[in-house]
Amino acid sequence: MNTRQNITIGLLVLTAIILGAMVVSTYTASPAYAASSVKQGDYIMVTGAASDKIDLLYVVDIAARRLNSYYVDFNTSSIELMDSVDLKQVFASN
Repeated sequence: MNTRQNITIGLLVLTAIILGAMVVSTYTASPAYAASSVKQGDYIMVTGAASDKIDLLYVVDIAARRLNSYYVDFNTSSIELMDSVDLKQVFASN
């Protein structure tokens, strides 16, 4: 074998190793959880995770004093209301 063939084989083996490592890391990576909040007018919106597969959007309606949580229903491709809490009642009991 000449030097050119050895370099080509070496590059192909290196590429296969890199691709194999990328495939393995795809299945072993831990999920990333991020939260961010936005305030606009009478609303505060915060993202969060209910589990590994369900992300939520929490919306605080300041004027109505309610906390609503929404999730994405992938079966119907829609955003669904998960729960709604009356904040006035919650904070009055504390």
